[in-house]
Amino acid sequence: MLAGFEGQWTGHSLRRGFATAARKAGHDLVRIGRHGGWADGSRALLGYLEDSDRWEDNPVAGTGL
Repeated sequence: MLAGFEGQWTGHSLRRGFATAARKAGHDLVRIGRHGGWADGSRALLGYLEDSDRWEDNPVAGTGL
């Protein structure tokens, strides 16, 4: 591959990785979507986000529940 990475890589792989990494870094979904070319409120963008750690990134954490 031109970038020097081994394996099977597609544009989909790179977009999904970007969206997940940007969200994990704390960036806003609207800014991620606009940068990646998704429409505001895109359900497709939400499908690209992967749970990196369901315990660490749990939305209940810090709520006192």
